[in-house]
Amino acid sequence: MKNFLAFVFLCTANLPFLATAGIINFGDADNYIFATASTEQWSGNLLLGSEAHIFGSVAASKTLELGAGVIVDGDACAGITNNWGATVAGAAGACTDFTQLANDISSAAAQAQTFIGANLGNVSGNSQFIGNGFQSFVINDLLLAGGDTLTVLGSVEDYFVFNIFGQAKLGSGANILLSGGVAAENVIFNFVANPVAQSFELGGANISGTFLSSGRTFIIGDGATLNNSRFYSTESIVANVQDVRFPISAEANVPVPATSTFALFAIGMMGLVIRRFNKILS
Repeated sequence: MKNFLAFVFLCTANLPFLATAGIINFGDADNYIFATASTEQWSGNLLLGSEAHIFGSVAASKTLELGAGVIVDGDACAGITNNWGATVAGAAGACTDFTQLANDISSAAAQAQTFIGANLGNVSGNSQFIGNGFQSFVINDLLLAGGDTLTVLGSVEDYFVFNIFGQAKLGSGANILLSGGVAAENVIFNFVANPVAQSFELGGANISGTFLSSGRTFIIGDGATLNNSRFYSTESIVANVQDVRFPISAEANVPVPATSTFALFAIGMMGLVIRRFNKILS
């Protein structure tokens, strides 16, 4: 009986951990495929090249430049919008709280940085990371040349955080691929602010995942394949891209029972065992 009570106590004590399904809270940023927002005067700019088709919404707290022929299927929220012939299906203009958006991106990056796992040093060439629940990694430089592939293999129940502290560049033909059903919203590449390496640059690469930074600019070159990608930055985003999609995995967002549900279950089980134990004694 004492052993059972100890077991129930341990389960109840660990309920906050068990009830934590996600790894990062993106707040308002979750509404966008591209979002750049900052409280700084010169940051928060988003430039979309003329062939971009965004299957979702975009936001820029300062200036949004939409090239001729750009298509945004959702909202295009910005402090200032320069539209050179783009089509926006949803709302346009100052259609979000940019201060909240900036805070949410900064907070998400800070949360990601608290997960300090195995230090991989410099990552280049071909590499593979296999899911095992939640895992976090530290990368010094992320440098993938043309033909190099970083593969993240896992299920919808797996989570990965990669904190990149140094240089970050992907050449044309490089790949960041997700395999096995792991959801892009649960594979996070967080580019930590660096006064020397101030950007994440990629050419005609094929990449998937969530790309986040509080302090770096994202520069996405022509020919990049972004079928399962989203980008959040407190600096700016320059994207000369084509189609950009970010499908949300329903399985990855299955709600986890709240702490109170677990607690009620544990208390109920304890009551049943105590009642049975008393009957045996009587």
